[in-house]
Amino acid sequence: MAGFLENKKIEDLKAIYFIESRSESIIDDKIREIKSYFKDKIDTENDLRVCNLTEYADQKDLYNFLNTPSFFSMKKVIIAKNCEKISKDLLKVISDFFSETPDPQKNIAIFLTSDDFRKASMFHDLTKKFGEIITISKPASENLKKRILEKTELDGIKITPAALELFVGNINGDINLLENEYEKLYLFVCSDSTKIINEDIVKRLINRNITFTIFNFVDYTGYKNFKKAAELIPMLASDDKVFAGVIKQLFTMFKGIMYVKDTNKGRAEAKSYLEKNIKASPSFIQKIIDKYIKFAGNYTICEIIKIIGILNEFDIRKRKINEPYMNFLYNLLSKIQFNS
Repeated sequence: MAGFLENKKIEDLKAIYFIESRSESIIDDKIREIKSYFKDKIDTENDLRVCNLTEYADQKDLYNFLNTPSFFSMKKVIIAKNCEKISKDLLKVISDFFSETPDPQKNIAIFLTSDDFRKASMFHDLTKKFGEIITISKPASENLKKRILEKTELDGIKITPAALELFVGNINGDINLLENEYEKLYLFVCSDSTKIINEDIVKRLINRNITFTIFNFVDYTGYKNFKKAAELIPMLASDDKVFAGVIKQLFTMFKGIMYVKDTNKGRAEAKSYLEKNIKASPSFIQKIIDKYIKFAGNYTICEIIKIIGILNEFDIRKRKINEPYMNFLYNLLSKIQFNS
């Protein structure tokens, strides 16, 4: 998952973000991401407050922080862990601030974290009115790597760095695939004298989950995270069917983005376009449209028109010129980046 603050301007941030995940390490990673985002945007010493609501109980301090204007920062920021355990006094301070402030989004950005949004019923109305819920159901690759390394240590086996990278890539960072696929590797090496999982073993036992790689490539392009998109090119270039679908998927995304940029009827047209071109449930199509809405802020209409022209050009080139897949994809991505 790309960072949820990536490509966001501080003035556009909502007043509340509720981050829910069952993994405490994911929550901690998100907190680090938030702190890093604000590091060069506000006076973090005075205008950034991080607290754990299982321990923090200073009602007066919270009131002063919320209600004292900042002379150094566009917004004040609060990061609150375990928000479902907030005291009634602190909750009242926050509720009063939102009810008494005409436009809280101008002054504050509050990041609440919990393992389950349902437990924090006291924040439901505020979040729905002023903010956004962010649910993270699987760890990022780095977290997944740590988990795999912990498992190998506990099981008394080892995995080489190259094999670890390949394994995470082959399961597409999917926590749901981890247990079954890891067990194949463990059973293969547990009786060996060396007990080491290497690249050849991963290649032999773990099928590459390539289907999702193309969607990640397209998403990174939508976010304008061209560095991450480029990292996926070697995998895309190694599969004939996936390579053939890259331009089609990019074209679908950019046409969808163009639709949603039309604020009057764009979303309805995007929905109709997707329903005609992909076989998916209505809820999945809505998720795609929600992504396009995020991507729409990253590209102008002029840029999209240029990129669609580039995609048409490369589609013709793909059929007329025989060239290595990897060169083709790097050139395509480079041209998109140059024209956006």
